[in-house]
Amino acid sequence: MRARVSRCNWDFLRTGSPSPKGFALLSVPRVSTRGEPYYREGGMSEEPPIEAKKPADDEPLDARSDEAASRSAPWWDAGGLTFTIVFWGALALIVVALFRSRSLPLVDYPQHLALAAILRRMLDPAAPERALFETNLLSYNSAFHVVVAALNVVMPIDAAGKVVVGAYVLLAGAATLLLLRATGRPRARAFLVVPVLVGYSFAWGFINFSLGLAIQLIVLSRVIQAPPEGRARLRSDAITAVLAALGAWTHLLASALGYMLMLVAIVVRVQTERGALATRIGRAVRVGLPLLPAIGYCAIVYFRQKQLAWQNFEYGAYEGNDVFGLVKVKGFFGYATGLRADELDVKIVAIAAGLLLLAALFRDPDDEPQPVLRWLFVASVLAFLVIPHVFWATNFVFERISFLVVLTAALWVPRAVPRKEELLRLMSVSVGLGAAASFFLFMGQVAKETADMDEVIAAMPKGRRVTGLVWHPKIEATWQWSLLHSPAYYVARNGGEVAFSFTRTMSLPVHYRRETMPPDPPANFEWNPGDYRASAAFAKYFDLVLMKTTFDDNKDPRESVWHSHADEVDTVMHRGRWWVFETKRVKTDPSALEQLFQEMKDADQSP
Repeated sequence: MRARVSRCNWDFLRTGSPSPKGFALLSVPRVSTRGEPYYREGGMSEEPPIEAKKPADDEPLDARSDEAASRSAPWWDAGGLTFTIVFWGALALIVVALFRSRSLPLVDYPQHLALAAILRRMLDPAAPERALFETNLLSYNSAFHVVVAALNVVMPIDAAGKVVVGAYVLLAGAATLLLLRATGRPRARAFLVVPVLVGYSFAWGFINFSLGLAIQLIVLSRVIQAPPEGRARLRSDAITAVLAALGAWTHLLASALGYMLMLVAIVVRVQTERGALATRIGRAVRVGLPLLPAIGYCAIVYFRQKQLAWQNFEYGAYEGNDVFGLVKVKGFFGYATGLRADELDVKIVAIAAGLLLLAALFRDPDDEPQPVLRWLFVASVLAFLVIPHVFWATNFVFERISFLVVLTAALWVPRAVPRKEELLRLMSVSVGLGAAASFFLFMGQVAKETADMDEVIAAMPKGRRVTGLVWHPKIEATWQWSLLHSPAYYVARNGGEVAFSFTRTMSLPVHYRRETMPPDPPANFEWNPGDYRASAAFAKYFDLVLMKTTFDDNKDPRESVWHSHADEVDTVMHRGRWWVFETKRVKTDPSALEQLFQEMKDADQSP
């Protein structure tokens, strides 16, 4: 006899609930969408209530019933009890993995953690940071730092940072489920988004951006979903306005991308709804009103920051820098991931895309996604192709949009015919679990490769001025230059100052005071440690040097850096490739050539 999986068995896997037959029959209550906009290609239509019919033993849910089940499910549901437990378990595994290593191998993350630590220390009236820095908490890049600083009151700074990073993972997962619920799409597709939760933006340490985008995606789900009526709508609008403003406080670029998708959703609604044009525009305005306070907040912050002392547009010189569109297409999976050196995450995302392609190939003709989903995907793809690498004086912009391309594809792609759809959902679960397990193992490798760095930083004297000379700023586990800003971990854990610091960046919540601004290191100094000169003003100010050599050969690097003054440099600490040097005894005068360069620079800068 040929074995087969009955409908009872399948539903038991989905719901985990026993039934008189020994397995669970999926019994979905009658769900009506009356009073909610029901989208078709020709616009909103008055459809009869959608009823989720109980299928026969071997019959999976049809497209209309599955859509109704998705719309009526709780926000945390990922497609039944079993799928829900597995989905949140996968996200929990990612969060737990963060704590396997003291240091996170995320490029910009140490700088943001250092800012949060400075904020925490400034709560102490006697802290030396109060004399060096001033705050700009009213900005559009502050939430991560303020929340981490608050948590640092009750827990170590590294743990506080990981709690907020973990909160981003959970919040992004919740935003994905809310969007699937609002659009009636298969909720198991949330598993396909798990690989890119720890994708390119995450790998580069853009946690503030990722956190802001997750918040704005929750707002997008509220914009797409039909609003309630009466007093409930006022409460709903208030929640939407608060969330949008919180997203704007978290990150401006993330809010701009979220608002781009919200605008698309509102415009498509005007085009597809029935009724007089004035009525449709009125509805659109009513939907958009809760979004205006966040826009007003951003405008206030922009004009306020224009009046303040700390303004820098160093990346503005590269505005519009980009790669060819075909390069973006060819390297899309790399731009969507970019964490692991072995590119296992690239392969997992490619499999996720393959499952969506199979769903499209075996499309259920009864499944009609809302028109807005198609246009959200189109807008995301166009933004990925058109927006350059440097935009708004910000680096790595189009790369961040790859997350939206994957997310909107998961929303838009139609369901497969019922039996194949069930198989694809099981395969989607394997993608999400594979991504979570891969990240867990990855962080174990990171812990081993960063152990020497953590030990050296812990043993360094506290509260000093540090220069980082990091040759080969990565570890073997990562694709990106994950240790580029690692010297900032010193400030996060030990206090003091670091030569290259985000405290010089305009939109962040902590800055040097004008009168305490230290000498600047050379442009792009962290990328070019060979530009270090012991006679430079910044080198004399930052007189503790944290160095990572390219090779672990125990060869003393002092002579190659300080040349004839190597004997004046004291070795403080050494573990593997990591060294700490004291340069207070170095007595150098600038060479004639350096004096000439400085005179030429001063002449160029004079009015």
